Amino acid sequence: MRVTRRGFLGASAALGATITLGRYFGSRKFNPQELFSTAAEAKGAENVQYVKSVCSHCAVGCGFLGKVKNGVLVGIEPWKDHPINRGSLCSKGASIAEIVNCDRRLKYPMEKKAGKWSRISWDEAMDKIATKMAEIRKDYGPDSVMWMGSAKTSNEECYLFRKMAGFWGTNNVDHQARICHSTTVAGLANTWGFGAETNNVNDMRHCKCIFYLGSNACEAHPVSMKHAMIAKERGAKFIVVDPRFTRTAAKADIYARLRPGTDIALMLGLCRIIIENKWYDEYMVKTRVIGFEDLKEVCKSYTPEVVEDITWVPKEKLYLIAKTLYENKPGTIVWAMGQTQHTVGTNNIHMSAILMLVLGDAARSGGGCQPFRGHDNVQGSTDMCILSHSLPSYYGLSEKAWRHWCTVWGVPYEEILNRFASKKLMGKPGFTVARWYEGAILPEDKIDQPHNIKMVFVWGHSLNSISEMKKLKKGLEKVDLVVGIDPHSTIASSLPERKDGIIVLPASTVFEKKGSVTTSGRQVQWRNQIVKPLWNSKPDMWIMQKLAEKLEEKTDLAFKKYFTYNEPEEVSEEFLSGMLWIGMIGQKPARLKRQQEYCSTFDIEDTRAKSGPCKGEYWGLPWPCWLDTHCGTPLLYDSSKPVKDGGHDIRAKWGSKVKKNKTGKHVGDSLLRGDHPVPQATYNGVKFGLDLSLTAIRQALAKGEPPTGRGRARIWAWNLPDPVPVHREPIESPRPDLIEKYPTYKDKPKFYRVLTKYKTLQQQRKNLGDKYPIVLSSGRQVEHMGGGAETRSCPYLVELSPCVYVEIHPNLAKEISVRNGDFVWVETLRGRCRVKAMVTKRVAYDKLRKIAFIPYHWAGVFEGKSYADRYPKNPDGTPTVALAVGDSVNIITVDGYDYTTQMQETKVALCKIYKA
Repeated sequence: MRVTRRGFLGASAALGATITLGRYFGSRKFNPQELFSTAAEAKGAENVQYVKSVCSHCAVGCGFLGKVKNGVLVGIEPWKDHPINRGSLCSKGASIAEIVNCDRRLKYPMEKKAGKWSRISWDEAMDKIATKMAEIRKDYGPDSVMWMGSAKTSNEECYLFRKMAGFWGTNNVDHQARICHSTTVAGLANTWGFGAETNNVNDMRHCKCIFYLGSNACEAHPVSMKHAMIAKERGAKFIVVDPRFTRTAAKADIYARLRPGTDIALMLGLCRIIIENKWYDEYMVKTRVIGFEDLKEVCKSYTPEVVEDITWVPKEKLYLIAKTLYENKPGTIVWAMGQTQHTVGTNNIHMSAILMLVLGDAARSGGGCQPFRGHDNVQGSTDMCILSHSLPSYYGLSEKAWRHWCTVWGVPYEEILNRFASKKLMGKPGFTVARWYEGAILPEDKIDQPHNIKMVFVWGHSLNSISEMKKLKKGLEKVDLVVGIDPHSTIASSLPERKDGIIVLPASTVFEKKGSVTTSGRQVQWRNQIVKPLWNSKPDMWIMQKLAEKLEEKTDLAFKKYFTYNEPEEVSEEFLSGMLWIGMIGQKPARLKRQQEYCSTFDIEDTRAKSGPCKGEYWGLPWPCWLDTHCGTPLLYDSSKPVKDGGHDIRAKWGSKVKKNKTGKHVGDSLLRGDHPVPQATYNGVKFGLDLSLTAIRQALAKGEPPTGRGRARIWAWNLPDPVPVHREPIESPRPDLIEKYPTYKDKPKFYRVLTKYKTLQQQRKNLGDKYPIVLSSGRQVEHMGGGAETRSCPYLVELSPCVYVEIHPNLAKEISVRNGDFVWVETLRGRCRVKAMVTKRVAYDKLRKIAFIPYHWAGVFEGKSYADRYPKNPDGTPTVALAVGDSVNIITVDGYDYTTQMQETKVALCKIYKA
């Protein structure tokens, strides 16, 4: 027998894994060898099928083949011609079969009553939920129910969720994007019109420079690195600026350690150097940008010496980064929650876009802005606007927006209006995921709605990802009813200390149903059903339809007929008819399925099909995809190719004239492109970007023009708190001198229905560094996802990453007499967490720089005390608590929020650490 070295190593690895996994699956008579048999070996096997699907973890959008034998998912195989990942998966993606088959999943509807959990039927559960909702509506009004939705459900289910909240009569509806990328949407939309990733991961192959600022992609989005490393092999430079020396930093040509919360100062310093040396793109700033002169004025204050003092980045390295960005074009900037989760998150993102505009790297292949999203459908769920401030496709909450969607829904506007407590509340943003609990625990005269929140849906949301967890816990204990809907029993069932008033419902995993899902790069993919729902779980769409039936029984409101669909494809057709504002129109399910069938015809370099039935289309038909014959738009604002071939331009969104700045000086004569004059934002009588109807879209495309017009990007964004971003110190800063020089914002009353404090807190804590000298940040582990309920229930992921820890420097470890693996307390003003010490030089600890880091995926322990016993047990006796539990860092993160979106701040808090 001839065996290659590669084959021998592969067989050895499989054998080792088989021995390891055998420990876990032996009791289930599971043959681990099934996980490792190749597609070729199984071709002739009886009842074996391979089903194409999309990973359920981050939003890179990796494809894989589900291996199904006799109706059971027995393993996964590489989808080798998938245009994004070509068969590659990270450790989380490799765990999909184990997550689907996990014996710790929630198997049946359960209710907590008199301190005990018991199984109830679906009909009884839905009847109890609808009855309580009807009672609350009658006594307190529709705003007393909080609808927390999910970035893990399909586009179709996300759309139905937002629709259902509207039919209930509330804007108290929100989801995870609020606390991960709401600032990305606000920052980018206010720069050039759309709030999404401009390019895609494949396009990184064409970068000459990749600037990671606020992203540890090696751990958070591992398969994206496949494309980045191709660029590096082709000569691209890697720049990583991060408070920690991460796995991504280990690949860098240039690494700089940044003080958390000082990204804007860093980028202003880079812009100053670029402008002073005339390294900026003159054509871009003259023809496609407004506000360049204002930027030059702001940059004057950010000398290399000032930036070094604020950020910790030496002035020599600042110059080197600027020069490298200039000399290696095109370049892209990549971020994740390292930039978004700050009190100045929106301004961070606006500044990142400004940097790309100044360099001329925006609106071109190999350039642009790459905000990597965390959940598999967080882009899609945001497009469907499970958001308290908008209707699907970012229409907002105006009467015109409501009338548009009422037309799509086939319901009179007046009928929906009458379901709200008032017209004023119909147009007012509701409570957010970030601070919904305030609506439950504050006195009614302290919230901006008639009555308290009395009930909360936790629908596919990990509550341990929300900061201020002590208040969150109180909110869960104060409401009349908590309803948790998820494949696993999350902390919605266990965190609140209450004897009753909790119902948990087992939702199917995404692999037990079908629907579409959108990548970070706006690419829409169809996800097939691999297996039928296990145990007594149900698809989210089924649950919503059942709830609609029950609500119609318990109230005088019509629901059922507006939620009658036989298949998710029918829901797709409905929302595609209304998503005109972002051009999500042509992604018909039949087209997505056809792309899946002919995936091998798509080129990995530009994601375009070169032959076959999909010829000319881009993978996933990235929006804007204007009609069902359009190819999709892979790169936003790229005017180098015709619109019919995926070209685009900066959106003419701001009107036809530029507003004046504070000095009364115009920052530009017109928002419209000098080389494409479109007087008064029209072209031959057709409005662009102001009133997007299908007629206007067709007329624009017939003339070769983008339906959103040809405008200019805004450096000077007059509606943001800082029109040109400036540095502002975090709420908790180790530098009281910089707090005085760069203070945060004034307090903001009635901000998403609740007072939010900024300057008051900062001034109260300006000397907090004397007692709490270490800057605490949080982030991800490659093995775990979100709140971790799924991945911490997977045996081999837990074996790889079994506990929560804090990264501390050897100098601190010596100071507090701690060795690697010892338990320590990490304490802030909010409380403390008991975690293991990971002694490492990834973080800093010296006279100037003191940093610590804790991953945020953990739950089941609260300030050192386990609450694992409060999770329900399935009727068959199997536990629903995860295999590994740990203290949640969001118990102790700071009570700060972005000034524009109410994004929570999790990256900068002051702490102290001592031996437990």
